Amino acid sequence: MANLNDAAGKDSQLLAKGNVKCGFQLEGAEREASLRRGGDGYVAQFDGGWLDAGQGADGELNLTGQAMTMALRLRSPSGKWGDPLMAKHGGHTKEVYNIFSANLGAGLVFGAELGSDEVAGMHQVKTPIAPLGPTDWHDVIVRWDGKTLQLFVDGGLRDEEVAVGTLRQGNSEPCLIGAESYNGQVKSGFRGLIDHAALWNRALSDAEIARLSGVAALSDKRPPYYGEKYRPQFHFTAQKHWINDPNGLFYYQGTYHLCFQHQPPGRTGAYKDWGHAVSTDLVHWKQLTSAVTPHKVWGGCWSGSAVVDWDNTTGFQTGKDKPIVLIITNAGEPNTPPPSAPNTQCIAYSVDGGQTFTYYDKNPVLGHIVAENRDPKVVWHALTKKWIMALYLTGNDYGLFSSPDLKKWERLCVVNLPGVAECPDLFEIPVDGNPANKKWVFWGANGRFLIGSFDGRSFKLEGALHRADYGANFYAAQTWSDIPPADGRRIQIAWMAGGKYPGMPFTQQLSFPTEVTLRTTPDGLRMYRVPVREIAKLHQREHTWANVVLKPGDNMFSGLTGELFDIRVEFELGDAKLFGVKVRGEPVHYDVAAKTLSCRGKSAPLSPENGRIKLQILVDRTSLEVFGNDGRVALTSCFLPSDDNTSLEMYAQEGNVKVISAKVYPLKSIWSQPASEPKPAGNDR
Repeated sequence: MANLNDAAGKDSQLLAKGNVKCGFQLEGAEREASLRRGGDGYVAQFDGGWLDAGQGADGELNLTGQAMTMALRLRSPSGKWGDPLMAKHGGHTKEVYNIFSANLGAGLVFGAELGSDEVAGMHQVKTPIAPLGPTDWHDVIVRWDGKTLQLFVDGGLRDEEVAVGTLRQGNSEPCLIGAESYNGQVKSGFRGLIDHAALWNRALSDAEIARLSGVAALSDKRPPYYGEKYRPQFHFTAQKHWINDPNGLFYYQGTYHLCFQHQPPGRTGAYKDWGHAVSTDLVHWKQLTSAVTPHKVWGGCWSGSAVVDWDNTTGFQTGKDKPIVLIITNAGEPNTPPPSAPNTQCIAYSVDGGQTFTYYDKNPVLGHIVAENRDPKVVWHALTKKWIMALYLTGNDYGLFSSPDLKKWERLCVVNLPGVAECPDLFEIPVDGNPANKKWVFWGANGRFLIGSFDGRSFKLEGALHRADYGANFYAAQTWSDIPPADGRRIQIAWMAGGKYPGMPFTQQLSFPTEVTLRTTPDGLRMYRVPVREIAKLHQREHTWANVVLKPGDNMFSGLTGELFDIRVEFELGDAKLFGVKVRGEPVHYDVAAKTLSCRGKSAPLSPENGRIKLQILVDRTSLEVFGNDGRVALTSCFLPSDDNTSLEMYAQEGNVKVISAKVYPLKSIWSQPASEPKPAGNDR
């Protein structure tokens, strides 16, 4: 920064705008640090002005391709940040690259953004400034290799995000240092020193970034995720950012795959990824690179499902692995979200066991039908040897479609679920565990469902609409496909919609997986849901009681404290009018007269069985999942308890109740004891 020469190897210069001057000579250690990094020992002093590099002498600042690196060495002597630093901006749907400082709600950060033609909005990485030293010199370097966007500060990797595609083209805004431009309007304000600013149309090596940062080797300085104050300890959460509906659940060669709606920063609501995590036991999860992301011929990746194509009906198989096919709602088109561009149904497939997915080149496989038609759930119908798709249409209507190959679809019928919309699930399930007597369940997002029969063309309901969960935070549940017959369980997981996680790098969580069964009751066929048996992997010391009369004022759980529990109690009714368990001050209680089980202001109808009420309660840092009478009813709820109350209490009011048995298991965290790496277990079918 000795002068305005842009050092591009051409006869071109930067333009100084406003209050900015080059050529201030550094002294002593500051000068040595500049020279060691390849600088010239001179800096530009910014006092609200900026340097305009335009498009470069020959347009070279309009970077192209699938790789780039940006670097800034800078200092704010006042420690006051919050302004643009270097950008080719133009707004979030036009910007190509950007380094900034800003307050994004949780304090000042250094951040970087990158725009690609494949994604509306931008990819973003960031790190807090305060721990770095607000008045110190900092080397801020951003590297993108076509797959991952990484932010390095002072030689430490501070943040990274999946970032795919090709650098966005057609941006006519100038490249500015100390400012950003949007439709010709410049935003500036940086007050400080810049030693050098640089761009490369390639991803620099680790060694090059280390040299530019003045360190011998790069280090990993990313935050220690999964131990944060409000991080659930045995429920799945993404490492960072928003999640919602579970999608694309399948089991293959010893591994459960969980995809989910994932919202990286800088995206509009329409342009979500399918996040991807794997587990060998339904308990310990490892998050992978996103399975699918918004694509240059797609809009956003909205909800859908996944299947293993055991018979290779698609013709996608190329090796020993069976094709795994994701069926996804394509939300609109690139840069044109719905309703301006209609939703269609598309597929992506894997031929390497679910490690990577390829977009089918003849998408969509099902064009627009009506309104926001979305959320395809696909299952195999063995009798007709066809794939069946349940698709939300509009209002309370869902459509059923069939296909021989997941590519060509025929419309079959419409199914109406009163008061229900979105996110269908469709599955066949034995009655009372009898494989010779099966029924079909047609499910909607709010947990209401129909029981009936399905012959491959029409769904015939048997009875009224049923309700699976009575809690405050249960939505968009889905079940895993391709569970091996030797296991035979129907396993379900839901989005616990609406939870609060203040100050966390993530938001929202999924429920703990449950096993779903269909049983005969005096009221007819009913669905039961209980936590999968694998919860026992997390059990620690068992606390037990048996045949104890609980009186008002008694507390069998006195002295038990903690954040994570599996609580199991069987009560025999006495003359108590109300009894239950308080978890960190939050009551879970049974009202004898009303015959209701209640938690967090929500109630479920529950009659005693042989004069008894059974409860199972899963307690995590931010959630309560309550199951009554072996899963006859369930209440799934989020909560945010007081920090200073980790107590458990069992109580009775206005009379006594007998505790036939009580077992309390403190639970281990899934994050401190990760599952082993998934290992192939041969062909599951």
